[in-house]
Amino acid sequence: MKKLSRITIIFTFLCAFCNNISALDLLTCEEIDQIFTNSTNTDEVPACNCYHEHITAPKEETLENDHIWIGCTGQNLPVVFRTLNSLNETFLSRLIIWNSLVNILPSDMFAKVRPRELSIESSMLAVFRNGVFDKIGRRLKVLNLRENIIKSVEPFVFKELTGLETLDLSKNKITGLSKYVFTPLKELNTLLIDGNQLTTIEDGTFEGLTNLKTLNLANNKLTTIKRDTFKGLNNLETLNLVGNIINSIDWSAFSHMKRLRILNIGGNQIKEVTIRGFENLQQLFINNNAIDTLQKVSLRDLPSLTYLSMDRNNIKRIGQDDFSGLGQSIRLMSISLAENQIDDIDGRAFDPVHQIIALSLQNNLLKTLKSSTDQIPFLRPLKKLKSLYLTGNRITSIGDGDLAAMIDLKELSLDQNKIELVDKNAFRGLKLKKLFLNENALYYLNTGTFDDLNPDELEIVDLSGNNWECVCGKEWIGIWLKKIGSANSPLGSLGCLESICTEDVDKNQYHPLWITAFAICLTGFSVITLFAIMYLLFQEGRRHWPFNPIAIRQISSDKEKLIPNSMTFPNPAAISDANLVSRLSNPTRKRQDSTNEKKKVRFSES
Repeated sequence: MKKLSRITIIFTFLCAFCNNISALDLLTCEEIDQIFTNSTNTDEVPACNCYHEHITAPKEETLENDHIWIGCTGQNLPVVFRTLNSLNETFLSRLIIWNSLVNILPSDMFAKVRPRELSIESSMLAVFRNGVFDKIGRRLKVLNLRENIIKSVEPFVFKELTGLETLDLSKNKITGLSKYVFTPLKELNTLLIDGNQLTTIEDGTFEGLTNLKTLNLANNKLTTIKRDTFKGLNNLETLNLVGNIINSIDWSAFSHMKRLRILNIGGNQIKEVTIRGFENLQQLFINNNAIDTLQKVSLRDLPSLTYLSMDRNNIKRIGQDDFSGLGQSIRLMSISLAENQIDDIDGRAFDPVHQIIALSLQNNLLKTLKSSTDQIPFLRPLKKLKSLYLTGNRITSIGDGDLAAMIDLKELSLDQNKIELVDKNAFRGLKLKKLFLNENALYYLNTGTFDDLNPDELEIVDLSGNNWECVCGKEWIGIWLKKIGSANSPLGSLGCLESICTEDVDKNQYHPLWITAFAICLTGFSVITLFAIMYLLFQEGRRHWPFNPIAIRQISSDKEKLIPNSMTFPNPAAISDANLVSRLSNPTRKRQDSTNEKKKVRFSES
């Protein structure tokens, strides 16, 4: 009977619990907003509001109010406290308080709400009392306290948050971390403490965080990493220490991190690096430090390494054995040594890393692509290289063979150098898609320099910012740029390459000089003949034009007719044959007789 009573009691309790959960499921944002309104003074607006959460799971699969969240902004602590405590243990997806004035979190601040995510951001939070998170307990998965003024975190303040997975304490004013602060957080996988003022981390601070995957300590004031600083972080995958002032590292502090994939120690004052035996390390950042020679960088047994950055150090040369420790890093794809002071690279320096596909050497002091000791092109081992960045060096020429081995090269950046000469065969065998030769000292390129570049595969070509000299009839670069179409993408001026030369035509249109001279003479003769014909036609036409008499003023002499009597009109006098013979035999007499026989005749004016 007692056993039956116990079963009945347990069953009744479970039913009541389920009913409560069901009731919470039916609670809508409208109802919650009404509760907030009822708890607000008449002349005030509610400090918080309810919003619907977009979830992918069907509502019937969510046992609690995971489909709604509450946001409070622009309020002070008393108002927010009163508003939240007007609820009755309401389950939420998220509770977000931002841009408010909440200096202190009292211990019963969250007594009536049960969020999965709690965010108090940019609200001048400085202190939270012990037990403030106890009511939420294991339900809380994400706690965001970023961009406040928290100076310290007391031990065991998170003791009830055993289900917490993400803790964000970034951009506060925390100066130190003591042991036992994070000990209860057995499920924590992400811890963000970047942007604080950390100077010390007590040994063993992270010892209980066996599930931690990401630890961000960037932009603090740490100076030393000791052997036990990261003790217990056996499953850590990402460690970010960038932007501190670290000058001393016990490299054994990382030895137990066998699952580490990303290590960023850039932006410090590190002079020597020794990293060995990280089987899973994929990305290593050592940029912005004080390394002056690669002989002080020992990298060995890193079989999974894919990316290595050593930008902005003081490295002056890359020697033959400087990358010898990376010979086992067969997955290494990219090396970046930008913004150092490198002026020479040994011809065999890249032999151990011959498989890389990207190399960044921009903003160094290189003058040539050959080694100064043996005059061997130092890029020759990189037969699989696809991207080469040499921007901002002092390179003066690109010779035959300097790039010949890189048959897979797709992107080549040689801009902002001092290149004056490019050998005709410099790009022979290359299948480039992007070529940057802008901002150099080029004035001429040999015909055929780009013959191996397929216009259909080119994506970007920039030849602007050079001192191009164009000769009409011999200039070919402008024609080639037009041929590649939209791939011609100059950032600056192309100078004379942008203009069209009147004599810059297809060679097939040129003819021998004698043909041109003959054509000119023939044209001239044709024009003269045409004018002659036109003149003759004009004269002939005038003869057949109708005559229009012109009135002429007559004078008295015009009215006298000087003709012989024998020729008077209408019929001349008959002349006998004897007389005709006499006149023909004596022409003088004829003229005299004619003269004597002349007489004046006056015409009447009628």
